[in-house]
Amino acid sequence: MDSSSLDEVAIPPGFVPSGTTELGIDIIKVDRIRASIERFGSRFSERVLTPNERRYVRDRPETFAGRWAAKEAVSKVLGLGVRGIGWKDIEVERLPTGQPAVRLHGRAAARAEQLGMARIALSITHESDYAVAIAFGVRTAGGKYVFPLDIEERIDDRERRILDRLERLQAAGQAARDADPSKA
Repeated sequence: MDSSSLDEVAIPPGFVPSGTTELGIDIIKVDRIRASIERFGSRFSERVLTPNERRYVRDRPETFAGRWAAKEAVSKVLGLGVRGIGWKDIEVERLPTGQPAVRLHGRAAARAEQLGMARIALSITHESDYAVAIAFGVRTAGGKYVFPLDIEERIDDRERRILDRLERLQAAGQAARDADPSKA
């Protein structure tokens, strides 16, 4: 297939081809984490980190900030943010080589499965003032961009009416395209 043919391939609206990449990045000031550790003590790390992560981090502010940024970056790859998933649903492990790896649990694992995302690569760096992480995922299956698994429980009546209206508009648009393919 030559490059001019590629321009003519129509991808349906909302469709995500297999191999689509998702990228997330986060940066945090180490002093924000240091202040939270000082203010809340072990309650802070118990809320954010898994037991394995706590053993590695040991409340070191730079290391903790790196884990925080990594969890935020991974949550962006999953398209939800940590508020839609939960801090401990994303676990950052340290491989024997020192490379960080992602292990997903609970809602994060369900979301990755929903997106057809088998693996998320991660890189973390930190210094005395900032920690930065970047996460990269490849969808192994195509499909549509989808709402979070628990969207129905999380939306209020106004949001539900808006979503219903959007679905009706999408259905009407599809019906019009089906009725007259020349206008697609």
